[in-house]
Amino acid sequence: MESKIEICQNHGLTKNLYSCHGGNILPYTKDLYGDINNAGSFNPSRLKIIDFSAGINPFGLSKNAVKIIKNYRLTKFFVENYPESYPETLTDALSIYHNISKDLLFPGAGATDLIFNITQVIKPETVLIVEPSFYEYERAAISVKSSLIHINTYPADNFRLLKKSYLNLLKNIEKLNKNDMVFLASPSNPAGAVTPLDSIKEILNLLKKNDAFLVLDESFMDFCEKFSAKRLIREYNNLIIIRSLTKFFAMPGERLGYIIANNEIIDKFSGNIIPWKITGLGTAIAISSLNDGDYIINTAQKLENIKYNLHGRLKALNAFEIIPGEANFFLIRIKSKKFNGLDLKNYLLKSGILIRYCGNYHGLDDKYFRIAIRKKFENNYLIGKLNEFALSL
Repeated sequence: MESKIEICQNHGLTKNLYSCHGGNILPYTKDLYGDINNAGSFNPSRLKIIDFSAGINPFGLSKNAVKIIKNYRLTKFFVENYPESYPETLTDALSIYHNISKDLLFPGAGATDLIFNITQVIKPETVLIVEPSFYEYERAAISVKSSLIHINTYPADNFRLLKKSYLNLLKNIEKLNKNDMVFLASPSNPAGAVTPLDSIKEILNLLKKNDAFLVLDESFMDFCEKFSAKRLIREYNNLIIIRSLTKFFAMPGERLGYIIANNEIIDKFSGNIIPWKITGLGTAIAISSLNDGDYIINTAQKLENIKYNLHGRLKALNAFEIIPGEANFFLIRIKSKKFNGLDLKNYLLKSGILIRYCGNYHGLDDKYFRIAIRKKFENNYLIGKLNEFALSL
């Protein structure tokens, strides 16, 4: 399959478009769309790819969401009719889920849509990005001709915003002007590092002096909710939190996310809303998932146990260094000089395993890759193949 080429990260090196993000299984499943004309015969096992590249809940959709999809008349109704021009029903459900006022919420078509929306509405002249991080912060800043300053975190700190990197961020914040912004992910992607609330407060207070913003990407925070900064929203009118419904609730195909922010900020976005942006079916699936308390609790408990087990087994493989993090994935460094992340990715693909090569992140080299936490039998299969590859060298 020939693929589009674009400029990806890592000092302007030309990369395959599919290397810029995880979760790109479709290029490896050429026959999928051939099944559309015979949809009744589709069997997911034919895909023959276990996707460790995207940090999606391995247990899939909640039972409530599956019931919505299986209801033919309901699904047909949502597809054949316009959705709400503004997704008020989803906003109400998110308000209950987070126990915050709905005037502090703004839904969008996924976190990436919101990242671009934020830069388009606020139009910062300068953007600071704490690295390594999601590539779309940079693309969104470039789309409005912002100048970029990359703040690197370091392997010695497990890529957490600490010591030298933290002081460097504070120093550069002092240079910002009105409407400039900092992009910071917590948990970060791909390291899974969480920034403490005390540090976030200090950053916000310093930004406030120059009327600048902190865009805090909490797309993976549902996996470790206790670290969320959403409690700071009413205190700070320069904090914009991005959340995603696609990771924990396993619905990346529906493209659902939302902003949590002070109502002054929300008003800025509400005036630029595009009608019918969120589908009726997506809204129904999201609401049913948010209301599935057993699914939420059980997922968190199961993943914690599986993550602990997988971490122990990965540490036993001497060829790799595991970067500890709070999210549902592990950033891993290859110790051996004999091979790199692309070598490993290509080897694992032969066995139907897709990992996230991380050599195209700012601040990372070709020794880094990321794997998501999946079901136990899938993790066991991965461990076997990782060990097999290491022993073959």
